[in-house]
Amino acid sequence: MIEKISPNKIRFGTCTKDCYGSCVFKGIWDDEALEYKLLSTRPLKEHPFTNGFFCPKYKQREKLLYHQKRLKNPIIRTGPKSENKFEKISVKKAFEIIVEKILDIQKGNDPSSILGAFYAGNCGLISQYAPLRFFRKIGATITTGGICNEGGCAGLTELFGTYSTANPFQLINPSTRLIVIWGSNLSESNNHAYYLVKQALKKGTKIVVIDSRCTLIAEKADLFLHIFPSTEQLLVKMIVNELMACDAYDELFLKDYVDSYSSIFTEAAKVEKKRLLSQIGINYQTFQNFVDYLIKFKHQTLFNIGYGVQKDFYGGRIVKSIALIQIILGNIGKPGTGIIYSQSDFLKPVLRPIQTYITQNEKNSKIKKIPIIKLGSALSSEKYKMLFIYNFNPASSLPNQNLLRKALLNKDLFIVVLDMFLNETTKYADIVIPAKFDLESHDIVSPFYIPSLSINIGGPCPYQNCMSNYEFFQQLAWKIGYEDLFFQESEETIFDNCLKMLPLKIQEYIDLQGYYLLFDNNSVPFNNLEFPTSNYRIQARGPHFKFGKNELKRKFNKKKNEFLLITPSHYYFLHSQFGQLNTKYLEVFSKIFLTSEDIKALDLVIGSEVLVSNEYGNEVYILAESPNLKPGTALIYSGLSSTLKKNPNVNNFIPDDPEELGYSGAYNSAIVKITKVKS
Repeated sequence: MIEKISPNKIRFGTCTKDCYGSCVFKGIWDDEALEYKLLSTRPLKEHPFTNGFFCPKYKQREKLLYHQKRLKNPIIRTGPKSENKFEKISVKKAFEIIVEKILDIQKGNDPSSILGAFYAGNCGLISQYAPLRFFRKIGATITTGGICNEGGCAGLTELFGTYSTANPFQLINPSTRLIVIWGSNLSESNNHAYYLVKQALKKGTKIVVIDSRCTLIAEKADLFLHIFPSTEQLLVKMIVNELMACDAYDELFLKDYVDSYSSIFTEAAKVEKKRLLSQIGINYQTFQNFVDYLIKFKHQTLFNIGYGVQKDFYGGRIVKSIALIQIILGNIGKPGTGIIYSQSDFLKPVLRPIQTYITQNEKNSKIKKIPIIKLGSALSSEKYKMLFIYNFNPASSLPNQNLLRKALLNKDLFIVVLDMFLNETTKYADIVIPAKFDLESHDIVSPFYIPSLSINIGGPCPYQNCMSNYEFFQQLAWKIGYEDLFFQESEETIFDNCLKMLPLKIQEYIDLQGYYLLFDNNSVPFNNLEFPTSNYRIQARGPHFKFGKNELKRKFNKKKNEFLLITPSHYYFLHSQFGQLNTKYLEVFSKIFLTSEDIKALDLVIGSEVLVSNEYGNEVYILAESPNLKPGTALIYSGLSSTLKKNPNVNNFIPDDPEELGYSGAYNSAIVKITKVKS
């Protein structure tokens, strides 16, 4: 009997979504199929972080890949902006219109009035950065900075000269006896780290959770500190004061490795415990239990800090203040200790020359930049005549949506969007180009939680008019007449050249297993206690706890119907992605959640319509109850993915003032008023 040979191909893949996982998998492809070419994906069991399972948000990639609403042809606007009304046009016609617009702008205006806006909807290095070859060539402007974790990165960098100091696999290191999960809902936002924490729990590691919400992992913890939002620095000040009183700090570590550490003690010398405990929202015994844990497991404690912590106006300094606890205890650079936040800085020395090559940074003139968080303000100036958007849904994810959307309505602003589906941003596009999925492109991925590199080997796209970001801008360059050699490189050539720039050891691992891990379970970064600062020591210059008094008063002295708004992602959504897969959960985005006590105090009824408003916007929501919040806190989920003509968006209430250090958004600093909608 002759064995039938399967025509299927296996390709390595990596999830390029902007989340902690970056799951590595094998894709099973039938290249000869007319449409459904990707048959299935199998997460790698041997990968110590992917661990053989996907997150619940994105289990069925093939359903999204060949979704009936996926864009397959260029479309041009037929209706007014703010509506997704388009008709199909040919690829040739789309390029003719776009090229003509670019050439007109180049003749009559500063070419920097062409703006490229992108972020991390696809975290692949080529997907994000290869289009910059085009923008540099034409002298355009691009967005820079971030909206997510950059404030915390800046705060930690002030201390250590880097924001990456710990190995996340120490979550399961035998030396780790206490894990403090601070402001991170691992059970929903980082289920692979949650899997590691559950392993640690089984081995007897103590878990402390500090959060403004009672999450699933908080319920499993040995100790839960249910604090009010944005009070982390007050808790840190109390802890430092108590460690001083108990003489529990590591004096030798501080003297040998920390500059200006006395400033920490000076600022924490006097505290009003009763007042601070009331503001923080916990009782004294809970506080004391936490301090006892810290003292008992000194030099055996690992902190995992979430990104929600730094979405306060003072977010960067809040993250920095939390790190002070580990510094005072000497819990840095030892097995079982450290601070897990973002680990992307570990690989920058390896990636820097690759990114320079991808962008062709050395061969082109300098490019103008604007902060991405201020895109609405920049467009409101009416300086920009053309806007390209890729890997980004700004009309959903950026703050101050009313300002941004008003700017996007400008009839003199020609907007080109590359995307796979119609969404909030395409409502303002003049032309939409159908984009390829990440699995249909070659790319390299560098996760921000696990220091590693992994790859996508692109499978065939059944829709001939879909293009990757690089392919679109490459063809656009050709149509304009640019003949530079770097526009002649195919995406696969760029990918191959990037891999060749890696050290041979990394190349071999990636070729064999699709990924390379920088650390194993026992690796301890900075075990020599030399940090990339000017003198190799930790820089602990203050101020540490002197935050704006007016800001604290604003949060604590609210009126009866005013609430501090927090805006987490939903379990089944990531920013504005996965709406096509998880439509049954869309209703949750029309709700605002309060505690039962607050609902009763407002004399409102669950299920009734309420008007949510502040100086930036107003929307009608359905009132719902959550027992997981602190009084005075309102929750609206961020990341609605909808093509409805009218839908609420929590970012209507968020100011576009950046986080205090200037690197990202202050999404959890808005105060909203809640009133009953009159019949």
